[in-house]
Amino acid sequence: MTRYVISDHHFGHANIIEYCDRPFSSVGQMDGELLNRHYETVEDDALLVHLGDVAMDMRDGAETIDYFQRLGGDLLVRGNHDIGLDAEAAPFPVLESCTLEQGDYRFHCTHRPADVPDDWDGWVIHGHIHNNDTDAYPFVNYDARRVNVSSDVLEFRPLSLDALTELLDACPPGTHLETVADARELLDGG
Repeated sequence: MTRYVISDHHFGHANIIEYCDRPFSSVGQMDGELLNRHYETVEDDALLVHLGDVAMDMRDGAETIDYFQRLGGDLLVRGNHDIGLDAEAAPFPVLESCTLEQGDYRFHCTHRPADVPDDWDGWVIHGHIHNNDTDAYPFVNYDARRVNVSSDVLEFRPLSLDALTELLDACPPGTHLETVADARELLDGG
């Protein structure tokens, strides 16, 4: 079963279009395109781990639940905009963090990179930063062993752990890839 990760869709959040310079003219267009890219990428039998901020849902979690179910999500790591969601009432697991393994890699998955335990010595997959500081928080910072899966750096498409580990295997030390487009260039030999 293929496992995918992504964060920070921010469905229904008008201000995120300007804040992250998203290429959408309206919330409706953004929400539709985010869903379309998800459906084009993720197989029906895949497992989706979302690292937070599914929607701009600070009140009761209803929007988060609705959009997460539209995505066919399996596990939600709570983001700062998911605070209205009651984890006990959600029809899917809601965690503060989790660990995923793929091949020889162990990943601590969290929404905010600042929330990684001090004693963690493996790779980190996080969101929260979007594309607002790709110098410090690029898509891949090989030496820091961090991967930013905010939808803005992934061209709004979930990333499979298979593709991620293949990319990490191809990265020499010092690799700093700001977006998934930079990763494609590296893999294509550019």
